[in-house]
Amino acid sequence: MKKIFLIVSVIASITFSTAPTIAAEKVTVCTAVPQVFIDELVPMFEKQTGINVEIIKAGSGELLNRLTAEAARPMADVLWSVDSSVVDFNPTLFEAYAPAGTDALLEGISDSEKASPFSAVVMAFIVNESKLDGLPIPQSWLELSDPKYDDYISSAKANRSGSSYIQLATVLQGYGEERGWEIYKGLLANYVLSDSSGAVPRFVNDGELAIGVTLEDAVLRFMQGGGPVQIVYPSDGTAFHADAMALVAGAPNEGNGKAFLDFMMSSDAQTIVAEQGRRPVRGDVPSNPALVPANELIRVDYNNAWAAENRKRIVSAWEDMLLDVQ
Repeated sequence: MKKIFLIVSVIASITFSTAPTIAAEKVTVCTAVPQVFIDELVPMFEKQTGINVEIIKAGSGELLNRLTAEAARPMADVLWSVDSSVVDFNPTLFEAYAPAGTDALLEGISDSEKASPFSAVVMAFIVNESKLDGLPIPQSWLELSDPKYDDYISSAKANRSGSSYIQLATVLQGYGEERGWEIYKGLLANYVLSDSSGAVPRFVNDGELAIGVTLEDAVLRFMQGGGPVQIVYPSDGTAFHADAMALVAGAPNEGNGKAFLDFMMSSDAQTIVAEQGRRPVRGDVPSNPALVPANELIRVDYNNAWAAENRKRIVSAWEDMLLDVQ
């Protein structure tokens, strides 16, 4: 009996050791999205689909460099939550795909061939009035460029941050390039620059600086957390702009990448987007009631195609100007 048991054990051991290992389904996602969206949305997607998500988190500039370096042999499947001009300016890195739910999008929110909107972002100022040393709260880009605000303002670098580039393009489009660059030169001279856009509102909330140029949802999260800050929308116009996502060309897990994009445009995901203070891109999902209604915002007629086509030239001019003023 012992011999029989030994033989059976050996056979079982051989059977299990030679059986093929079934790899878990996965999708690799490069993203610049705030961590709160990862924490809320990724587990929902994994539970609904059974697909494991591998996150590579960095600024949009760093992610673009990574995707460019990997273009011959892509490792990622999706780029999630970046300025859509990043996709439009680098079309060979991405594959056109219209996620399920595209027919429910807000009118005019998407004008890109390869990028799909994830959320609508609005540029705003975060202000910690107690750190202004008696200075008035600036209400516009023009006021913010006044030298009296030198070293009071936190901003991310426009050559590293997609949202910071949108801010620059907003001023240039709102005022026209000649006047826009004059105003922006004053802004840049006043800025204390950061490599990370996520650091900007945190510096202001923590009292390290008085003003930050950021996204409204970032301000709202600190306000709702009891922070000593407020939102100011620039009276000379802000951008109401799609924060984009796209399928990577040659994605190794293309089907799972498409499933991820489908989910992020679903009403379930867009409801979470709204709860976290971003504006949803679906017309059937209402915005967070704590935000100013979209029809009350003073908007710049933001031309994303122009921003994409001129991105290299504008960023180069920004870098030259930085050397002059800081």
